[in-house]
Amino acid sequence: MKKLVLLMAMLTLFFTTASIASAHPGRLDSNGGHNCSDKSKAKGLCSGYHYHGNGGNNAGSSSGGQSYATPAPKATVAPVLTKVAVYLNDVKQNYTPSAYMKNGTTLVPMKAIFESLGATVSYDNATKKVTATKDSKKIVIGVGNKTAYVDTNGSASTITLSHPAEIYQGTTMVPLRFVSQALGANVTFDEAALVVYISTK
Repeated sequence: MKKLVLLMAMLTLFFTTASIASAHPGRLDSNGGHNCSDKSKAKGLCSGYHYHGNGGNNAGSSSGGQSYATPAPKATVAPVLTKVAVYLNDVKQNYTPSAYMKNGTTLVPMKAIFESLGATVSYDNATKKVTATKDSKKIVIGVGNKTAYVDTNGSASTITLSHPAEIYQGTTMVPLRFVSQALGANVTFDEAALVVYISTK
């Protein structure tokens, strides 16, 4: 009698496992999950998209004593910044942090570039705006804003920047070419050598 009960239990376990396996055919996608088959849904083994693994239940999965693990989110990769050397009137500038190129625009520390070009500069932390003045010219740049304002003798104009000012390593970085040319300097860029030359002469 014990042998018969044991045999019945083994057969029940075998058919249950086979049923579950057949209800989840097909390959897993790149996230490690797949949509339930109609057969699986009909048997109540799961519903919707789910993952296979040893983690907890995932929303959209149900059932059948199986647990599905949610895959770990993909890590975000910080953009690679290309370092750029800057010369002002043939004198190499030592910025902290260093000048770098991002999306085709060279960015430099706000205070260093404005002061080296003879402008006074202030930063409003509340509005995140940089204001620089030199003689009768005023420049206003907002961090994260691609529109800058240049006021010359009371005549204001808006300029669209190729890249907005941004915060990097706790320092406000501004577009070098725009700043230099707005203050009357000439800018040339040696792309092969990754060197920017600014001339105020």
